[in-house]
Amino acid sequence: MQKLKKWLAWLSVFVGGLLAASGVVFVVMYVWEAIIARLGEPDQSLVFWYLPILFLGLIACAGGLKLLLRGIQQIRSMSSGDT
Repeated sequence: MQKLKKWLAWLSVFVGGLLAASGVVFVVMYVWEAIIARLGEPDQSLVFWYLPILFLGLIACAGGLKLLLRGIQQIRSMSSGDT
């Protein structure tokens, strides 16, 4: 049972890190494509239409960080219990 908990903690660290990194990529993609690439153009509607990409990135980043920190906390609690 202890081995399963350790495996799940490491899995949550990996998935959380991957989710947080993909969230950051989505936020950067929004900033680059909707704001920077459109500077000087009269039609700025993509700032509005690309908002789901920004929100998806923010939600993924927040959820990934929460999962990552929870996994790290579980690993630390298991390692302090083993010594």
